[in-house]
Amino acid sequence: MSVFAYKKQFLSLTSPKSIPTGQFQIQWLGPKWFQWLAKTGLQFLHFRNWWGKSFHGQSEAINLFQKPGESHLEKKFKMLVSMETSPIDGKTSLFLRYTKDAPFPWPYFVDEFRVLKDGELLGMSYPRFLPSFALPFLIQNRSVGL
Repeated sequence: MSVFAYKKQFLSLTSPKSIPTGQFQIQWLGPKWFQWLAKTGLQFLHFRNWWGKSFHGQSEAINLFQKPGESHLEKKFKMLVSMETSPIDGKTSLFLRYTKDAPFPWPYFVDEFRVLKDGELLGMSYPRFLPSFALPFLIQNRSVGL
């Protein structure tokens, strides 16, 4: 599917009924050129070897990284979790906001999620003041708790 098709699909989805828990692995979406561009670009923005996100408790999440050939996951860049009204369409979504301790440019970005299906969250990542520039990604639960 195209990037625009994922954005359209996002508008039809609902927010999680509660804050998820557990580890969610990234699944790249869209055309191959977009996937390559996203992975390559993130390497230059402190996200080399990004594996996904871990939700723990009702208010925090953290990004997970895994170096090639290693089994352990490294935690970096804490985020605050909340349920809020989306600037994209005015419906409720699960929001992740980077703290001021995250490296530039991440304190100025938002990750917004809705449920695609059981154990899968479709995300839109965008600059705080430009939700129209939202780019899609999928995270899948690799543990119990959604």
